[in-house]
Amino acid sequence: MPEHSADSSMLPLAPDTGLKRAVSPSALSTDPAGAKPEQKRPKTQQGRPHRPRRLRKADADETVLDAIELLLRETWLNGRAATDWPEIPAAFGWSSGDQDAEAAYSRSPPVPAKLAGASEAECTFDVYVYEMTERGVSIAAREAPEQLHELVSQGQRPWFFVVPFTLKGEQARIRSVRHEWGYTQSDLLEVTEKSPLRIEAPCAYFGRCSGCQLQHVGYNHQLEFKRQVVERAFAHANPLFGKLPVLSVSQSPLPYGYRTKLTPHFDLRKNTPIDNVPIGFNIAGQRRVLDIEDCMIGTDVVRRGFAQTRKDAHAKMASYKRGATLLVRETNVPGEGSGTSVADTPAAELVKEYTLDPKSWVTDIVGDLKFRYPASSFFQNNASILPAFTGYVREELHKWSRQLAANDSSNGVLKTLIDAYCGSGLFGIACHQDFEKVLGIEISNESISCAGDNAKMNGATNTDFLLGDAARLFEKVDSDPSSTAVIIDPPRKGSNPDFLDQLIAYGPRVIVYIACGVPAQARDINHMYSRGAVSVDGHTATVDSKPAAVYRIAAIQPFDLFPQTYHVENIVTLVRED
Repeated sequence: MPEHSADSSMLPLAPDTGLKRAVSPSALSTDPAGAKPEQKRPKTQQGRPHRPRRLRKADADETVLDAIELLLRETWLNGRAATDWPEIPAAFGWSSGDQDAEAAYSRSPPVPAKLAGASEAECTFDVYVYEMTERGVSIAAREAPEQLHELVSQGQRPWFFVVPFTLKGEQARIRSVRHEWGYTQSDLLEVTEKSPLRIEAPCAYFGRCSGCQLQHVGYNHQLEFKRQVVERAFAHANPLFGKLPVLSVSQSPLPYGYRTKLTPHFDLRKNTPIDNVPIGFNIAGQRRVLDIEDCMIGTDVVRRGFAQTRKDAHAKMASYKRGATLLVRETNVPGEGSGTSVADTPAAELVKEYTLDPKSWVTDIVGDLKFRYPASSFFQNNASILPAFTGYVREELHKWSRQLAANDSSNGVLKTLIDAYCGSGLFGIACHQDFEKVLGIEISNESISCAGDNAKMNGATNTDFLLGDAARLFEKVDSDPSSTAVIIDPPRKGSNPDFLDQLIAYGPRVIVYIACGVPAQARDINHMYSRGAVSVDGHTATVDSKPAAVYRIAAIQPFDLFPQTYHVENIVTLVRED
C-alpha cells in the first residue's frame, strides 16, 4: 500500500457520511487555547514554542506545482482568441526568472495553518476545488471561478490549498494544516457542494486511510482520470509529446478484491495501552496508524490472512519493543493430500492460500505460467490483470516482428529478446515462445536465481538470466540489433541516462518500456528525444551527431493495476525507423 509521510493533525472523517469530520464545538472557538496575544512565537498544543519551517521548493510536491501552473495557464487562456496564446505570461505572480520574487511569494503564505500555531477557527476556510493532481489530491483556492479568472488575467495568482478526497468543481470546507512552497496542505472537513461524479465510497475507512484515494469516483471515471495523468505527464516532459494519442486505460477485471499482498503495520507509542494498539495503514496526511479490521481491495484469501495477522500481533504485542510491519501475501499451493510439488502440479490445479511469513516462498499464476519467489520480494500485486498485462507486451512484440519483416514470413524479424530489469523473469518467460533467445539481466542475485528456476519450471529453455547492472547490459549482448527487441521495466524512479545512451547506441529494432512511474518514463523518453533518438511527427531534436537509431512512439497503453488508487502502469512501444 502506498504510504504518505506527513505530520498533520487531521481529525478522522465521521464514519456515517464519509464527508464530514468530527469537530467539537470547542475546537471551533475563536479563542486559541493557551495562546497569549503578546507572544511573538505561538505555542503548539503541547505548549512548546513553534519553530517556523523554512520552506524550500525542493521539498514541495512537484506534481502539485505542475498542476498549479497548468491551471493558471488554462485559466489565462480561457476566453482568449488563439492569436493571443503566444502572449501567455511565462510566470504568474512574479516576473519570469525572478527567483527572489518567487521565493518571497512562496515562503509568505497569506493564511494561517494549524502547524504554524493557529487556532481551529483561524485555519478553517471555504474553497473551490479546481483540479485533481496525478496523486489523487486536489488543488483549491478561496477565489470563485470568476474571481480566479480576473486575478489570473492580470498576471497574478491566488494562494492554493491541497485538499484530499475532493473532485473538480466541488466546494469544500477545509482546515489548513501545513505550509509548503507556494501552497498549503489541508484537511477536508466537509464537502459543501458535491460533484455529480461523486459516489458513496463502499469502504468505511475511506477518507481516513491513506491507501485509497479514488473510491469516491466511479470506476469508469477513474480510468479516464488515469489516462489524463499519462497524457499530462508526457505533455509536461515535452510539449511535442502532448500530440501523442494515449489509448484508453486497460481496466482491472476486479476493481475491488484484487490485491494479493498487504503490509499492515503498527507503532508502539508511549501511554498507548498494549491491548489497544492500532494495526492497519497510515492515516491520510499523518504518520499515525489507523486501526483497520478489513481491507476491501485485498483478495478474499488475503483478507482472511489480514484478520489472522492482526489477531496474532495483538496476542504477542507485549513482545514487541517498537512496532512492526506485517506481511500478508497470497500464494498458490497443491491441494491437500495431492502429494505433489508446485513444479509438478499444473497451474489450474493449484489452490489459493495465504502466508504471513516473509521468509516463505510464494507462487503466483499468470495464465498457465507459474512464478515462485520469496514472499518479501517484489512481484506485481494484481494477479487478475497480469494475463492481459503480459499478453499485451507479447502481442506488441509479435505484431511488430511480423510487420517489420522484409517478407511475409510467419517467423517475423525479431529473434532475440532482452529483458532489462527482469526481476524473477515475468516478461521474459511470458514472451519466450516467440523468440529464439531471451536474455534477462538483474542486479539482484536472488531475483536471477528465481528467474532461472521459473524458466525451468515453465519449460522456457531458450532463456538465460544474468547477474549484472542494466546500465552495462549491452556489454554482454552479441545479437544483431536489427533482429532484437528490448523490454525495459525499471523501478518507479525510472532508468538512468547512461543506460538510455547505451540503448540508443545499440539500437534494437523495438523497445517496450513498462513503467509504474509514468513521469519518470516520460522523462526518460524525452532524454532519448534530446539525443535525437525519438521522432514525433517528423520532428527530432537538433544534435551534433545523429544517432544510428531513431524511434517513433508507436503506442502508449496504460493499465490499471491498482484500482481505487492514483497509481497507473504504462506501456510505451518504440519502433526504430529504417
